[in-house]
Formats: sequence, structure tokens, C-alpha cells
Amino acid sequence: MRRLFALLLTLCLAPSAHAGAWARMPGQVFLSYSSNISSPVSALGTGRLLLDRYDSAYAEIGLGNRLTFGLDYGRGQYTREGMAFLRYTLTRPDARWQLAVDLGAGQRQVDGLDDSDLWRVGLSLGHGFDLSPPDWIPGHLHGGWIAADAVAILDRITGQTRWKLETTLGLHSGDRVDVILQAMVEQWPGQQVAYAVNPSLVVRFGAATSVEIGARVAFDGQTRVGLELGLWHRF
Repeated sequence: MRRLFALLLTLCLAPSAHAGAWARMPGQVFLSYSSNISSPVSALGTGRLLLDRYDSAYAEIGLGNRLTFGLDYGRGQYTREGMAFLRYTLTRPDARWQLAVDLGAGQRQVDGLDDSDLWRVGLSLGHGFDLSPPDWIPGHLHGGWIAADAVAILDRITGQTRWKLETTLGLHSGDRVDVILQAMVEQWPGQQVAYAVNPSLVVRFGAATSVEIGARVAFDGQTRVGLELGLWHRF
């Protein structure tokens, strides 16, 4: 059971590709799919291959009036969790600082355990900035964003709450490449705090499609390393 909880913590620290505090424009749709594979460092050191895979799908739809509807689904070896939510952005679309709140509901399934009905409440903060680095810095960086997303998820059956905080630094390198660094922390009831760091590159192909290639290091009582591949699409 302890190993199962450790696996759940690692899987739930998967990075997200949502817009955070920024509202989607009316009718705008964002879709993403990602798959990551990770293994304990201790297993790699002995030559064993103990790989865990986690797949996730995400969607956002702009409803207008600063409202964004979202769907989030993830599937691991033992778990499945789906969540629908509604985000309201409190700030104007042209504001440099963005602030949003969200509410949602969903369900979590774990093999061998009863299903859990979930409530979600979240708070998101974002800031976009311009950047004029010295000429000797490669990559032609010209701007980026920082974001923080805090989420509390309540299990309606047990009354227990888990907490998650995700921070993101993104930099625009040229017109087609973003460099992203995410740091995440999460705590489940009765479990120690888990951490993860996820650097990645996002490369745009055309005006609507992007591919994300990233790595991840997670700490949840043991150290795990992993690789991730993601596909993003906007229309």
C-alpha cells in the first residue's frame, strides 16, 4: 500500500499545459495529450527496469465573460481520475498581472479501492513580461511568463483534502520555441510532501500545433526520473 501511495504522488505531479490565470477567448479551444514514463533511480542503479507510465488528456474551452471551461483526465497503472471545472478570471484580458479562481468536480478510481467523488477549488496567478537580454545570450529570448497555480481537492467520502502548488517560468525563444521550467509540490493526507521539477521545450509546428519534450525529477520518499512527450493543439 505504501508503494501504491508513492506511485500516486508521483503520477499526480504531472505537469499541466493549461493557460492558468489567463482566460481563453470566446470559442477558443485548447487540447493537449501527454505521456510520461518514469523509474526509481535506485532501480536504474541496479540495472533493473521498473517503468511506470502515466497518460493525461486536457481540454479548455473559452466561454466568454472571462469564463473558461476545462476537462482534465489522467490514467496510470492503478489509477484513473477525471475532473471538470469552471475558471473565472478576475482581471481584464489586457492586464499584465492575471488572477483567476476555479471550481470543479470529478471522480478518482484506484484498483482495489472504492471510487472517490471529488470537489476542487483553485487559485491561479500569472504575469507576462518582455525581455531584452544581451546579444551574447543565445536563443533570441524576447519575453515570457511566470505563473502559480494552487489547487485543493476534497474527497467527499472521506472528507480528506490534498493540496498541490505548481509554479511555472516560461521563456519565448524565437518565434517557435518556448523553454519551460515547472516546480511542483503536493501533499496527500497522512503522506509526506512530494516534490517534482520538470524542464521542457515546446516547439510550435504551424500556427496551432506544438510538441513538448521534457524531463522530470520527482522526490516522494524515493527519487524518480522520467521523460515526457506531449502534443498541444489550439483552434
